[in-house]
Amino acid sequence: MSIPTSPPPPLSGAADLPFDLADAASYRFWTDEHVRFNDLDPVGHVNNNAFGVYFESGRVALHQSLRQAADFRRHAIVMRKITIDYLAEITYPSAVRVGTRLVRLGRTSWTTGSALFVTTKGESRCHATALSVSVLVDGASHRPIPITDDLRPALEGFL
Repeated sequence: MSIPTSPPPPLSGAADLPFDLADAASYRFWTDEHVRFNDLDPVGHVNNNAFGVYFESGRVALHQSLRQAADFRRHAIVMRKITIDYLAEITYPSAVRVGTRLVRLGRTSWTTGSALFVTTKGESRCHATALSVSVLVDGASHRPIPITDDLRPALEGFL
């Protein structure tokens, strides 16, 4: 699948958002993940690539929920950009909760905000946040298309 050639929409910094990405109360959509032994790097904590996989799990689960509201037989969702802020290491074994929400809704794309939370000794702590841009593309041409009339209200529900 080809990547759109137009420049991506600018990502707002977390400081520009009307909520705190690192605050669990900012999320209504949750996905559970867990640290696998193969997620570790030689230092013994979760490798930065695994953080991206955890964020992907949350984003894909949110996108799967949209499939109930919109017809995706002729469309696809592609990742345009992601920015991750690493706040604390994650170790093995750990259960990870991924909070996901929409931050911005554009004409052909949307920005998703996410955070990874780990509970240790009864205290939940945010270990990373992410902002990512997803683009709706035509399945045949692989070119960006406007967000469809059936998809827009479903996306708005996650703002």
